[in-house]
Amino acid sequence: MSALTRPPAGGPSSPVPPTAAPAPAAAPPTEEAYLHEGSETVRFVLHLPEGLVDASISRQALRHRFGAGEHPTDLVPTYHAHQAVIQAAVVHRLRQGAHAPVMLREADFPVPARGR
Repeated sequence: MSALTRPPAGGPSSPVPPTAAPAPAAAPPTEEAYLHEGSETVRFVLHLPEGLVDASISRQALRHRFGAGEHPTDLVPTYHAHQAVIQAAVVHRLRQGAHAPVMLREADFPVPARGR
Protein backbone atom coordinates (compact mmCIF):
# COMPACT_ATOMS: atom_id res chain seq x y z
CA MET A 1 0.00 0.00 0.00
CA SER A 2 1.20 3.46 -0.85
CA ALA A 3 1.63 6.30 1.61
CA LEU A 4 -0.73 8.22 -0.68
CA THR A 5 -3.80 6.29 0.23
CA ARG A 6 -5.67 4.81 3.10
CA PRO A 7 -6.79 1.17 3.01
CA PRO A 8 -10.23 0.34 1.67
CA ALA A 9 -12.92 -0.08 4.32
CA GLY A 10 -12.70 -3.51 5.93
CA GLY A 11 -8.99 -3.76 5.04
CA PRO A 12 -6.24 -4.95 7.39
CA SER A 13 -6.08 -1.71 9.40
CA SER A 14 -9.83 -1.25 9.56
CA PRO A 15 -11.43 -1.54 13.01
CA VAL A 16 -14.31 -3.52 11.44
CA PRO A 17 -13.52 -7.25 11.41
CA PRO A 18 -13.99 -8.91 8.00
CA THR A 19 -16.75 -11.11 9.43
CA ALA A 20 -18.83 -8.15 10.64
CA ALA A 21 -22.28 -7.68 9.13
CA PRO A 22 -22.51 -5.01 6.42
CA ALA A 23 -23.91 -1.62 7.35
CA PRO A 24 -27.66 -1.23 6.93
CA ALA A 25 -28.74 0.02 3.51
CA ALA A 26 -30.35 3.09 5.10
CA ALA A 27 -27.04 4.28 6.59
CA PRO A 28 -25.86 7.53 4.97
CA PRO A 29 -22.61 7.32 3.02
CA THR A 30 -19.64 8.44 5.11
CA GLU A 31 -17.64 9.49 2.07
CA GLU A 32 -19.96 12.13 0.63
CA ALA A 33 -18.41 15.43 -0.37
CA TYR A 34 -19.05 18.05 2.29
CA LEU A 35 -18.23 21.63 3.14
CA HIS A 36 -15.62 22.02 5.88
CA GLU A 37 -16.44 25.52 7.06
CA GLY A 38 -13.29 26.02 9.15
CA SER A 39 -10.98 25.65 6.15
CA GLU A 40 -13.50 26.84 3.53
CA THR A 41 -12.92 23.72 1.47
CA VAL A 42 -15.05 20.96 0.02
CA ARG A 43 -13.65 17.67 1.25
CA PHE A 44 -14.15 14.39 -0.59
CA VAL A 45 -12.73 10.90 -1.02
CA LEU A 46 -11.46 9.39 -4.26
CA HIS A 47 -11.77 5.64 -4.77
CA LEU A 48 -8.65 4.48 -6.60
CA PRO A 49 -7.34 0.95 -7.24
CA GLU A 50 -4.64 1.60 -4.62
CA GLY A 51 -7.20 2.59 -1.99
CA LEU A 52 -9.05 5.66 -0.79
CA VAL A 53 -7.53 9.12 -1.12
CA ASP A 54 -8.70 12.06 0.98
CA ALA A 55 -8.76 15.34 -0.93
CA SER A 56 -10.21 18.83 -0.81
CA ILE A 57 -10.68 21.84 -3.04
CA SER A 58 -10.53 25.44 -1.90
CA ARG A 59 -13.43 27.86 -1.97
CA GLN A 60 -11.35 30.16 -4.18
CA ALA A 61 -10.80 27.44 -6.79
CA LEU A 62 -14.49 26.58 -6.82
CA ARG A 63 -15.46 30.25 -7.19
CA HIS A 64 -12.80 31.45 -9.61
CA ARG A 65 -12.34 28.36 -11.79
CA PHE A 66 -15.79 26.76 -11.66
CA GLY A 67 -18.13 29.71 -11.07
CA ALA A 68 -19.47 28.87 -7.59
CA GLY A 69 -21.59 31.61 -6.09
CA GLU A 70 -20.74 33.68 -3.03
CA HIS A 71 -22.83 31.65 -0.59
CA PRO A 72 -21.18 28.64 1.11
CA THR A 73 -24.14 26.45 0.10
CA ASP A 74 -23.03 26.89 -3.54
CA LEU A 75 -19.74 25.07 -3.03
CA VAL A 76 -20.76 21.41 -2.77
CA PRO A 77 -23.15 21.57 -5.76
CA THR A 78 -20.38 23.23 -7.80
CA TYR A 79 -18.01 20.43 -6.79
CA HIS A 80 -20.58 17.85 -7.96
CA ALA A 81 -21.11 19.69 -11.26
CA HIS A 82 -17.38 19.53 -12.01
CA GLN A 83 -16.50 16.35 -10.11
CA ALA A 84 -14.79 14.56 -13.02
CA VAL A 85 -12.40 17.46 -13.71
CA ILE A 86 -11.69 17.99 -10.01
CA GLN A 87 -11.01 14.31 -9.37
CA ALA A 88 -8.76 14.14 -12.45
CA ALA A 89 -6.73 16.99 -10.94
CA VAL A 90 -6.26 14.94 -7.74
CA VAL A 91 -4.98 11.98 -9.77
CA HIS A 92 -2.67 14.32 -11.69
CA ARG A 93 -1.24 15.72 -8.44
CA LEU A 94 -0.69 12.19 -7.08
CA ARG A 95 1.17 11.22 -10.25
CA GLN A 96 3.36 14.29 -9.76
CA GLY A 97 4.31 12.98 -6.31
CA ALA A 98 1.79 14.68 -4.02
CA HIS A 99 0.86 12.89 -0.81
CA ALA A 100 -2.64 12.52 0.57
CA PRO A 101 -4.56 14.38 1.65
CA VAL A 102 -4.42 16.34 -1.61
CA MET A 103 -5.45 19.99 -1.42
CA LEU A 104 -6.47 21.52 -4.74
CA ARG A 105 -6.13 25.27 -5.31
CA GLU A 106 -6.74 27.63 -8.21
CA ALA A 107 -3.31 26.92 -9.70
CA ASP A 108 -4.31 23.27 -10.22
CA PHE A 109 -6.85 24.40 -12.85
CA PRO A 110 -5.35 26.43 -15.69
CA VAL A 111 -7.32 29.42 -16.88
CA PRO A 112 -8.70 28.74 -20.37
CA ALA A 113 -7.06 30.77 -23.12
CA ARG A 114 -9.16 33.71 -24.27
CA GLY A 115 -10.00 34.14 -27.92
CA ARG A 116 -8.69 37.12 -29.84
